[in-house]
Amino acid sequence: MPFKTQASFEHQTFERLVSKQQSLVHKVFSHCAFEGCDLTEANFTSAKFIECHFRRCNLSLVNLTGCRLQEILFEECKFVGVNFGKCDPMFLNIRFKSCLLTTCNFSDMLLKETLFGGCVIRETFFNSCNLSGADFRGVDLQGSTFHHADLSKANFQGAINYAINPLVNTLKKAKFSSPEVLALLQFFDITIDS
Repeated sequence: MPFKTQASFEHQTFERLVSKQQSLVHKVFSHCAFEGCDLTEANFTSAKFIECHFRRCNLSLVNLTGCRLQEILFEECKFVGVNFGKCDPMFLNIRFKSCLLTTCNFSDMLLKETLFGGCVIRETFFNSCNLSGADFRGVDLQGSTFHHADLSKANFQGAINYAINPLVNTLKKAKFSSPEVLALLQFFDITIDS
């Protein structure tokens, strides 16, 4: 495997790499690209990824304890059971485009202006999360939970299947599309006549 002999990698491209359960503990990747890689159950503990691009990668069940994700783009990637809350919060800057995120956890994170454009986000937790200005345009949020989240100025235009309780989340100046915005009313004890 290419990761065993080196501690740091710069301006490298890794294509179609199958490296399940790989240990990347304390490895440093700067300006690298990962294309079509399967890194299922990889251990990213205390690893650093700086200005990297992951495209069509499987990153399910990766361990992100103390991992630095700085200026990272995930595009068409798959995440199952990933706890992003274990990342190093001081250097967290991530964007997701057309990714699949299932049973993931973003709770207690600072994710201001984070892009989730066109993603399918299922059964994922955003509890006590600062998502002000986040971009959820075109996102399918079926089964995902928002509780005590700051969603002020977040953009949910074209998003579907969300259940966001306006009584326990901050929605000031958030943007929604009709008719999906009517889902916000389900938390009130009212009857809507169609």
